[in-house]
Amino acid sequence: MEGLLSSAIKTSLEKIVSHCFYCNRIADRICSILSVKFVMPITSNIIHENVAHLYPLLADNISGYMDSRDCTTIYGETPKGNQEYDSAIECFNKLLEVQLQLENLTKESIAMANKENDYTTKVLLDSFLLRLIPLTSDLLTLVDKAELYSDSSMGMMKLDHDVPSFNLFGGAE
Repeated sequence: MEGLLSSAIKTSLEKIVSHCFYCNRIADRICSILSVKFVMPITSNIIHENVAHLYPLLADNISGYMDSRDCTTIYGETPKGNQEYDSAIECFNKLLEVQLQLENLTKESIAMANKENDYTTKVLLDSFLLRLIPLTSDLLTLVDKAELYSDSSMGMMKLDHDVPSFNLFGGAE
């Protein structure tokens, strides 16, 4: 036990924090690839500002809660950020994949909090999960639209032009 959190809950929350920073690294790399390799600067900027920047804030939400329970946070390592992707659709699918992993880590932590009768952590994580749902929904929409536009250069150029009108990630045209 550290502070008011069991060691199992502490470890579970640290996995979420670490995964948030992993998601940030993956999203930042994808933004670079979208902007340069696939010449999709509009999409890159929208994802960078609204997805990549969100993950550290989500991590801060969890680590701030840990602080409030008199518990320190250990931060895991992040990968180098040298991943390669063969298409923009592969990039979008990777963003969705890491987001779904974050949802699953959160659900596992909620189940653990329930099992341990740690209601304060459960309430925090329920709220956290609710913040993830719109992001997951928008990533699903982005993947679906990208597939409909096709993975051709022209399809991705058109998607990049049209992406602001999709109102993804809390944005509006």
